Amino acid sequence: MAKVRAVILAAGRGVRMGGVTSKALIPMGDHRPLLHYILAGLDRAGVQDLMVVTGFAAQDVADFATEHWTGDEPKFVFNARYASWGNFHSVRVALDQSPGTETLIVNCDVIVHPEVYRRAVEAPGDLVLAVQRRTRLDEEDMRVRLKGDRVVAIGKDLKMALSDGEYAGVSLIRPEAARAYLDIATDSEWTSDTNGYYEGVYAHMLPSLDTRAIEVKSGEYAEVDEPANVEDAARVIETNDQAWSSEREAAGERT
Repeated sequence: MAKVRAVILAAGRGVRMGGVTSKALIPMGDHRPLLHYILAGLDRAGVQDLMVVTGFAAQDVADFATEHWTGDEPKFVFNARYASWGNFHSVRVALDQSPGTETLIVNCDVIVHPEVYRRAVEAPGDLVLAVQRRTRLDEEDMRVRLKGDRVVAIGKDLKMALSDGEYAGVSLIRPEAARAYLDIATDSEWTSDTNGYYEGVYAHMLPSLDTRAIEVKSGEYAEVDEPANVEDAARVIETNDQAWSSEREAAGERT
C-alpha cells in the first residue's frame, strides 16, 4: 500500500445531530462513536499518517483522536472558518499542510468498512472517489454519475435518473489533483463563493483529471446526518463486527 496521509474532516457542528457534541464523538447506539471506527479502520487498512481538521469542540476531538490513534503522532489543523464557510475550506487547509502527499479525505460522519480505504489507495487515477452504486437515492445524497469506473459528475443537484450511486465520504487526492483543488478553492475565496461543499470543487476538477470510482458494497457504508441514521450505522458495525479489530487483535483471534 502506498504511503498516504489520512485527513479526517471533523470541524462541523452537526446541528441535525443536536449541535452539542461533535458528531464524530456521538456513540452509535450501544456502539462506540464514529471517530473510533474511522481511526480503527484506517489502522486496519495500514494507514499510519493522520491529520484531523478540527473546528467545533476542537479539544474534545483532538483528545479522543490522540488517545485512540495507534499510528504516528497525529497532526491537527484548526479551521477557524468552520462556522461560516463550507467544508471545501477544511479540505483546503489540510492540503495546504500536506504538500506533495497522497491525501485520503474521510468525512467524520460516515462509517465504512476498512477495505474501502484500501481500495481507494490502491486504485489508479488523480482523484479517487468511494461510490456505492444504487438506483434508489434521496434528495440529500451526494449523487454521482459514472461512465464505467470514471466519475463524470457529482453533486446533490444531479437528476436522480442520471445518477448511478452515492458518494460515500471517502476520497483520495493525488498531488496533481491537490494542485487543481487549491487553485479552484483560492478562486472561490477571492470571489466570496465560500459556502460550498468540497464535492463542488471536485465537480469543477472532473473535466481535467482522471477521476475513478471504487466500489462500496452493500452493508459497508452508512452516513449519519441525523438521529434516525444511527440505526443504519449500528447495522454496518454489527454486520462487520470484526472489521475494525487491529492487526494484533486479529492475529490473536487466529491463534
